[in-house]
Amino acid sequence: MESKTAIRASMLVCRQRIAGEDKIRSESQILTHIRALPLYRKARTFALYYPVRGEADLLPLLGDAGKTALFPRVRDHELDFYPVKSLDELVPGHFGIPEPQNGAPFPLNDIDLLFVPGISFDRIGHRIGYGKGYYDRLMQGGTNIPAVGVCFDECFLERLPADSWDMQVDCVVTQTGVFFRSKNEVQ
Repeated sequence: MESKTAIRASMLVCRQRIAGEDKIRSESQILTHIRALPLYRKARTFALYYPVRGEADLLPLLGDAGKTALFPRVRDHELDFYPVKSLDELVPGHFGIPEPQNGAPFPLNDIDLLFVPGISFDRIGHRIGYGKGYYDRLMQGGTNIPAVGVCFDECFLERLPADSWDMQVDCVVTQTGVFFRSKNEVQ
């Protein structure tokens, strides 16, 4: 099996090739699957990410009625989440990624759903991110927030290498569907 570093590099190149109308169409299909997902329909609060480096853009979810969107802000080696009503509330933060600037962090245990970015995911919920471990630490932290990985089919692999500290998401959403990591589907 290839190393995480090699997979990360090849998947970043692959993801960058998804562009134009193909990317817009795929993102629209991903959003349709998310909005149909019982986990999302039940959620009152959900944690988003700001898309960078070709990640699937979920920002249209920000306007969904009856829901509070949260965005991460890096604090030391952890992520805190803050309610955001408009992208105007975000300013460049760590790694140049837009982050909330003001307010108090939202209690982690009150978050109903966590969207997890990644470069690649596999069928059992493992992911390869950028290698900093922020989301792994968050998911290890004793919260029971259902976690949904999001990626394009082109970056969805059968199996990824995983270390003992790598946390799995409950399901992965791509443009062709929702893939749960076990037969005991979390919905």
